[in-house]
Amino acid sequence: MTASLAVTQHVVARFIWVKQKLGGDGKMLKHLLWATDFSETSQAALEWGLALAHLAKSQLTLLHIAEAEEARDEQLAAEHRRKLEEIAEQIRQKGLTVTTSVRPGQAAQVIVQAAKELSVDLIVLGAHGHTSFKEKLLGSTTEQVLQTSPVPVLFVRERCEPKFNHLLVPSDLSDAALIALDYAANLASLTKAKISLLHVVAPYEGSPEAWEELKRETTEELRRWSSRTVEPLEMPSIEPKVTRYHHAGAGITDFAQQNAVDLIIIPTHGHSALGRLIFGSVAAHVIYYAPCPVISGKAEAFRKAIEG
Repeated sequence: MTASLAVTQHVVARFIWVKQKLGGDGKMLKHLLWATDFSETSQAALEWGLALAHLAKSQLTLLHIAEAEEARDEQLAAEHRRKLEEIAEQIRQKGLTVTTSVRPGQAAQVIVQAAKELSVDLIVLGAHGHTSFKEKLLGSTTEQVLQTSPVPVLFVRERCEPKFNHLLVPSDLSDAALIALDYAANLASLTKAKISLLHVVAPYEGSPEAWEELKRETTEELRRWSSRTVEPLEMPSIEPKVTRYHHAGAGITDFAQQNAVDLIIIPTHGHSALGRLIFGSVAAHVIYYAPCPVISGKAEAFRKAIEG
C-alpha cells in the first residue's frame, strides 16, 4: 500500500467514526478504570475520573493492587478491600455503575492486564503514590503503564478542580499528533471545550522577521493539518498556536500555565519538530511539570479508544 493511499483510507475511516461518535454521546469513555493505592494523588485522580464518568455516563471499575507486603498481611488486605468498597458505595449513590477489584501482583502489570481484560477505554491514575513521582517516572508504575497500556492514561499529579473548558494538544504535524487531536475533538464535543493546537519550535535562533514569517506559515499549516480531523460543520473550536522555546516540553507546560489550560492530551511518539515525543523526553516532561492533568498514550491507544 502506498503512503498516500494509507493516508486517504485513514482519513475516510476518521470521517466514519466522527459521524458516529461526535456530538457528546461519550462512546469513547464507556468504561473507566481507576487504580488506587489510597494516596492523596490517587484520590485526586478519582475526582477527575468521576467528572468524566458523569459527563459520559461511564461505568467505573475501582482497582487496588495488593503488592508484596499487603499480600502477606491479611488484616491490611481486608482493610483495603473495605475501603475500596466504601468508595464504590459512595459513587453508586451518585447514580454511577461501579465495580471493585483487588488483585495481587506488581502494580503496572496488574493495571495493564486489568485494562485489557475489562476492555476499558481510559485508565485513571495518580501520577505518584507512596513513592516520589521521579522514582516512578524512572522505571516504575508511571512509565510502565504508559508504555504498555492498550488505552490512553489520565495522569493527575495533584488535587485541582476537574474542568474541561480548555484542552491543549501539542502538535508536531505527525500522524500520532493527529490521532491525539481526533481524541481531543471527541472529548471537546462532550464537554464543549475549546482546543489549543500548539506547535513548539525548539530551539529557534533566526531573526525577528524570519520568526514572524515562520510563525505565520506554521499557523496556516496547522489549520490545514487540523482540518483533516473532523467535518467542518462538526468542528470544535480549534485555535492554532505557535511558540518558540528552548525545550519543547517546557514550552508546552509554560503555555498551559499562561493560558489556563485544564487538560493536556499528548501522544508518546511523534517526530523531529517537537524533539520526538518519546516517553523519556517531551511527554515525560509534560506529565511531570504540567500545571494540569495529562492524558497520554501511544497513537494506537488513542485510536483504540476512538474506534471503540
